[in-house]
Amino acid sequence: MTIFMDSSFLIALFNKDDEFHQKAEETVRKLEKGETRFFVSNIVLAETINFIFRHQGLQQAKKFLEAFKKSGIKEIFLAKEIFEIGYQYLFTQKTRRGLNLFDCLHLATMKSLGIKNILTFDKELQKAIGRLRG
Repeated sequence: MTIFMDSSFLIALFNKDDEFHQKAEETVRKLEKGETRFFVSNIVLAETINFIFRHQGLQQAKKFLEAFKKSGIKEIFLAKEIFEIGYQYLFTQKTRRGLNLFDCLHLATMKSLGIKNILTFDKELQKAIGRLRG
């Protein structure tokens, strides 16, 4: 199985103080028993590092990056075409309260790579994935 991870999940997975940490760890442990490949985009990684840097400081951000590099999670670098799809998703929303650009880029990345599963604690992103699946 191929799974995309978003920043909310990564933050929970690597932060023992996060309210979703235990659930994230259990989910990964369960999925690792099978043939699961985990992916993030360079956007997700940047979002996560920025969040940790802003909320926990430089040392925690560095520690996260080192742990991420050792984790085996594959980082995908977004091409211009994925950004174009992400912009389309953003601009076709009927309200400004919809998904943000980064979430639209996550959807575009998943669509481009044929990834149907995501690990996220973002309820709006979960709903959007459900709508895309039909």
